[in-house]
Amino acid sequence: MGSTSALPAPIVPAGPLAHLLAAHVHELYLRADYDAALEIADEYEWIALAFHDRETARGVLQARLYVLTEMGRNTEAEAFGRALLGRVVSRVARAKASADLADVLVRLGRLEDGLHLLAAAMNILETCPRDWRYYSALSSVVEPARWVELYELADQASIADPRWLADPERRAIHAGQRAESLLEWALRLEHVGRTEEAEARYREVITLMRPWADPAAAAEFGGDHSLRVAKLACALAKTGEVAPALELAVAAIAGLHAKGRGFDARLAHLAYGVALRSAGDFAAAARELIMGEQMCTDPGARGHRQIFQYELGLLAAESAPGPATQHLMTALRALAQQLWRLRLDRVAMLRQARRRVQLEAAHAHADRAAQTDPLTMLANRRAFDRRMADLGGDTATGPMCLLLVDLDRFKQINDGFSHAVGDAVLREIGQVLRSECRATDLAARFGGDEFGVFLATDTETAARVATRMRDAIRDREWHRIAPGLRVTVSMGLAPAEPGMTGADLFAAADEQLYRAKRAGRDRLAA
Repeated sequence: MGSTSALPAPIVPAGPLAHLLAAHVHELYLRADYDAALEIADEYEWIALAFHDRETARGVLQARLYVLTEMGRNTEAEAFGRALLGRVVSRVARAKASADLADVLVRLGRLEDGLHLLAAAMNILETCPRDWRYYSALSSVVEPARWVELYELADQASIADPRWLADPERRAIHAGQRAESLLEWALRLEHVGRTEEAEARYREVITLMRPWADPAAAAEFGGDHSLRVAKLACALAKTGEVAPALELAVAAIAGLHAKGRGFDARLAHLAYGVALRSAGDFAAAARELIMGEQMCTDPGARGHRQIFQYELGLLAAESAPGPATQHLMTALRALAQQLWRLRLDRVAMLRQARRRVQLEAAHAHADRAAQTDPLTMLANRRAFDRRMADLGGDTATGPMCLLLVDLDRFKQINDGFSHAVGDAVLREIGQVLRSECRATDLAARFGGDEFGVFLATDTETAARVATRMRDAIRDREWHRIAPGLRVTVSMGLAPAEPGMTGADLFAAADEQLYRAKRAGRDRLAA
């Protein structure tokens, strides 16, 4: 693609809804029909959420993030990127969302924040299986890496399993993504005098782009054809193939501006300017290079502007040779060398960011371990007390209920069957409570056979959830643990009312729990 170039995760149809909605929005994105994609995205996301199809809603949100980034609307894209990061559930999806948001942040000039998210994405991907989700996420690493001029990382992340690239359209996108990274890398290598390495990369860009830049490819894969042509034109102009570069650049400029893609059009103007300079039309070359530089308006596009400034310096040296332009080129080359060294500092910054992310993950793991009951894997008394302390005051963000769960006659189970059976019962109950909890809920074991569940919902819904928990516990096949074993629980439910402290809520739920016990156990009182 263009300024984003990330490959979307393939849509795995969960049903007609996923196929018709998420796939349609992604199709419009891949075809570069951005206005149409944005027009339907709101409606499609609303429909998906109405049908509780969160996977489709995330797919639509991802496409909208990419479209906004392509259109240069990065502030809006950041908001959607953060929303997407908050909705992902799998590790590989979190890696992709982190890399996509990193891409937006570096475009906004927030290098440190972007590198931190990029480091998080890379750390996650190291532990993910090498399936299509992995390669989709890896493609999102390419973009922020390219924007911060970590070209080695961008090229490494561009390597994909050929099986994932079986689809021709996916191959076209992948080739365009890698070609843009190689092209910028070659331009920077040329600035620091490493011309042979630059030449090799220009040739590789030509090999990658030529099959996808012909008219037949335009008819089949239309959306991004003009950008592919612009990349090919740049590489041809840099390798001395002036006539085809001029022809392709003119076509690419018209196609990209017609779609309002000014930032992507910079590459076409660069190609045209370099080719015009080679043809000796210095005035027209200056016009094109200045126009291209003016399109690099993003705060994070400093490196892109420097490419045009260097080319303008070369133009001045060619069109008006003499001591003044020689001094200018000496200064530009010295600056290029300095910027190349600064680029290497970003390698160290990324390494430090990855180490920081690893330490944060280790601390988070230790904190979770310190708040986890090792027998049931629920939250422990410490976590329960922390949530209790958070209740009350002005911190409430929505309805909340506390459900207290107490095993009926648990001492008889320990005495009659053994403590090992008692432990197995506690583990099973922990599994039931976990299975009924959402991400916003918290289930804890805060005593021997005492459990508490914070349910982020209203009393009526919480009562239905509690009833399901009670029935699931009573109807479990306890005889598999021990013949003759029967387990029931008593429950007390209370809502958090305005002004209540955690102690007030616990007392209210505890009163309901004892009502349930006095009424004969194996029941819910609310």
